[in-house]
Amino acid sequence: MSLQTETLRALYGTWRIARGDAGGLAFFNYSLQGFWRSFLAAVIIFPAFVLLRGHDLMAAPDDFPVMRYMTTEVISFVIRWVAFPLVMFHIAPMLDRAERYIGFITVYNWACVIQMGVYLVALALAALFPMFGVGGFVMIAIVATLVYSIYITHLTLAIPVLTASAIVIADFLLSIIIQSIGIRLAVGQLF
Repeated sequence: MSLQTETLRALYGTWRIARGDAGGLAFFNYSLQGFWRSFLAAVIIFPAFVLLRGHDLMAAPDDFPVMRYMTTEVISFVIRWVAFPLVMFHIAPMLDRAERYIGFITVYNWACVIQMGVYLVALALAALFPMFGVGGFVMIAIVATLVYSIYITHLTLAIPVLTASAIVIADFLLSIIIQSIGIRLAVGQLF
């Protein structure tokens, strides 16, 4: 299967899962090659990530270290994409789900494209309706993507929803920690 076909199938699968259709799981390549190809999702969402970080800088003071900030943000982006799969590589066997690890990460990675889309829609709605504030739309997007991630984790690892919730919350917290350290490094205030 070509990379383009596999990408389109995976994105269609994530869309179906987002609609509550577990049949979307049939559209993924669960081979080792499919696992590595799922990291293409990071490349797909990277332009949106850069756009969002650039948007954050619009309100920064003139003496803000823009290049250092962007460099550390890109590094933390890469670390976030590597850290969670590494953590799950060790957690999946503890849950007696080592054989499901590749499928889980494959679907979880591709789902990030849909999640970024939801986040961008939330920001667009906040821009169109500023009277409602950015926080409300963003909070709804965050909750929706967390619920979606829990559903994916539950389906792909075949674990209880409570365990799936703990895994997704751990990923969310890991991401916040990595991003916070990156921001503090960027502004020279780590310690």
